[in-house]
Amino acid sequence: MIGETLNGRYHVLSLLGTGKYGQTYLAEDRQAKGNLRCVIKQFEPQAKDTLSLRKAKYLFAREAKILKILGKSDRIPNLLGYFRNGDKFYLVHEFIEGTDLAQELGADRQWTAEQVVGLLRQILEIVEVAHQEKVIHQDIKPSNIIRRESDGKLMLIDFGSVKKLNNQMANAEGKTSLTVPIGTEGYMAPEQKSIKPKLASDVYGVGMIGIYALTGVEPKDIPLDHDTEVVKWKDGIQVNENLAEVLDRMVSPDFRQRYTSASEALKIVRNFKLGRKLKLFDFKTIFGTGIVLLGILGAGYYYWQLENSLNQIPKTADYDTTNKDKFPFLYSNSEYGIEMKYPSSWKLKEANQPGSVIAQFIPERSQSYLIPPEVEIRVDQQNANSLDEYTTNAVYQITRLPQAKIIDSRPIKLSEKDGHKVIYTKVNPENKIETKHLQIWTLNSDRVYLVSYEAELGQYDNFEAIVEDEMLESLKIMSTK
Repeated sequence: MIGETLNGRYHVLSLLGTGKYGQTYLAEDRQAKGNLRCVIKQFEPQAKDTLSLRKAKYLFAREAKILKILGKSDRIPNLLGYFRNGDKFYLVHEFIEGTDLAQELGADRQWTAEQVVGLLRQILEIVEVAHQEKVIHQDIKPSNIIRRESDGKLMLIDFGSVKKLNNQMANAEGKTSLTVPIGTEGYMAPEQKSIKPKLASDVYGVGMIGIYALTGVEPKDIPLDHDTEVVKWKDGIQVNENLAEVLDRMVSPDFRQRYTSASEALKIVRNFKLGRKLKLFDFKTIFGTGIVLLGILGAGYYYWQLENSLNQIPKTADYDTTNKDKFPFLYSNSEYGIEMKYPSSWKLKEANQPGSVIAQFIPERSQSYLIPPEVEIRVDQQNANSLDEYTTNAVYQITRLPQAKIIDSRPIKLSEKDGHKVIYTKVNPENKIETKHLQIWTLNSDRVYLVSYEAELGQYDNFEAIVEDEMLESLKIMSTK
């Protein structure tokens, strides 16, 4: 393989690693500017019959779609391409110049509690991107976390796609047990060993990295309780009680006792305070705290007076979201079973054509904007077997828009139904104007209900509260059957 050119453009430079199901190579893209370096992962299905190869092709394309979506985050390597050559399948990833986290950890490099809290936050922020798409990494460990040389930020690599594809192939062929669990000793949650990974399994891996950084002991060398599998990591060390409590929950052997996802754990870590107990006669601290409190009270009184004076001045804003009378109008469509309130200062345009936008809402003064802000309701026939399948396809299509960048993507409730929310930006290739978009969708009966809001990037925040806190909160989708 070394020295060969794959798919007419990827020149293989060296072997980076090899495993049971394929190899990983360093290559350069001869068709990219500057012969851009990249990482190529090869996957070769064990079964070679026509049916198995057809199944492999489907699974491979689905996995590539998911990786393409994740790669829109600047903390996960971008999927540059994928292709098939005979019985072999290839993924082409962005190459990250840097060093892995394993080189920063060890017995002689014990991190402080403050450093560990910062490390947990950085890793969880990356894992959250995957969890918002319901993707489980399954192999969170220091060697899969790269500190990018250009800016020092952490990057998460190796989503175990090759191993997952092999397991999916085994399952598709009707085998009663899959091949081997995905994960690494010490970082692998108990349920992963039974090949039943959860989002919480990734939280376990992140927690073990935190324990390694704090103690300097590799997770594989930390004993587990023989009966309960509880990680016995606090023996012989002094550790902040609050931090120990968070880490213990992250690495609980029972996934039901863990944080359910990176998002839940991240909320705790972001608001985490190490704290310290105040001595009974620590007069300096007490006196200093008193001075600070007096200052805060004084400032509070000043701003209270200022706000009172400002409240006497008539408001000039066109859209006051605190005034419920600004939303007296109700859009209702009995054919599609949908209702939504909208401001009196917005114009409604209706269209009852199947498979298209059925309602459009635009501010009356829209002519003052180069690209008028607008909210649309679209109803389409359902062309997916599940919300997850529709979401995967829809988010993938967003990634293909010109210079698209996904800011947020997560499951939500829409009119008390399971749905999904995406916020992204894109650039119009003709006028170079950058716009920001919100899309929320849900499935109801045999239809897809999608509400979108778009505006120029600089104007988006002006109407965001109106759209999310008022219009979408009032949305009702009822059964039409």
